[in-house]
Amino acid sequence: MGHWSVSPEPVSRVRSRTSWTARLRAIAGAVLSAGVLAAILVVGLQARGAVTAAATSTNGQSVPLGAGAGARTATALKGDAATVLEAALAKGGTGVTFEIVQRSTMHAKEGGPKIEVPDPVDRTKSLGFADEYPLGSLIERGAITPDGFWMEMRSGPAPGAEPDWNAEYQFGALVRDGKTWRNDGEGWYETDTPPGIGLDPRTAALLPQLLRNASEPTDEGTTSLDGRSVRRVDATGRVADAPGIVAADGEAFTELKDPLEFSFDDQGRLVAIRSVARNTNMTDYDLLVETVIELAYPAAAEPLPEPNPVLTRTAPVVIP
Repeated sequence: MGHWSVSPEPVSRVRSRTSWTARLRAIAGAVLSAGVLAAILVVGLQARGAVTAAATSTNGQSVPLGAGAGARTATALKGDAATVLEAALAKGGTGVTFEIVQRSTMHAKEGGPKIEVPDPVDRTKSLGFADEYPLGSLIERGAITPDGFWMEMRSGPAPGAEPDWNAEYQFGALVRDGKTWRNDGEGWYETDTPPGIGLDPRTAALLPQLLRNASEPTDEGTTSLDGRSVRRVDATGRVADAPGIVAADGEAFTELKDPLEFSFDDQGRLVAIRSVARNTNMTDYDLLVETVIELAYPAAAEPLPEPNPVLTRTAPVVIP
């Protein structure tokens, strides 16, 4: 994950305000029933990048963590990495940055109806029926610092493609100076319902707790992540420790299907999380979400943007 500049994303277009479900209809590019649309707050988190900073201490600076990730038990590795995260996010710490790719796929239930596949050229037409249908993706990147939280969300890539951070801007969230802001594409306004996929302000603050509380850890050995070796530990996570893994405030309709996959670098820091979750709002089909988050530990905390431009008209009520 290279350094990227923080931009509040001035919006050059004006678009009508819509709810999450209507916006995600356009993002996914699918013609779906209202019940299906209500369920498309799904997660496939993927934060990407190379970590260059050393393990952090209580002030975010380098400290020894023993002999590295390979020398510790899975339980010890989780606990130590949680301590590093807490230090990075505490006062005087250097924070973390993240990038997220969110992918969602509909699956036909065993013995249930097949999924109608819309014609990508003419959405009023059908190409037939299938057992599986990819709905689309979203991407999110940002920073968690001792001073707050910032993220931008954009339209995601097609299957097999890399994220494009110049893709269409969708939403933004900002926490700074004791205030919470959101941007739905037309400017920033204060809110108590910041958007997010995978990481929102509440879920970001719970990352150390998620690590510590994940149970029954199993050591899966060494694997590769963005060309570097990492140690993977699988463990059973709790939705209560990751309430925004599907979407901000999505705890009530989130079910973790598989153990979480945690990846640690050679200094024992958490650098990736992968999850598969089911959005229980959908009942006729299984709406599954693959989530991969990669974290980076900068040498200095990323600056949080100002909430500019500010939305000049009355802030609307937006379903998070």
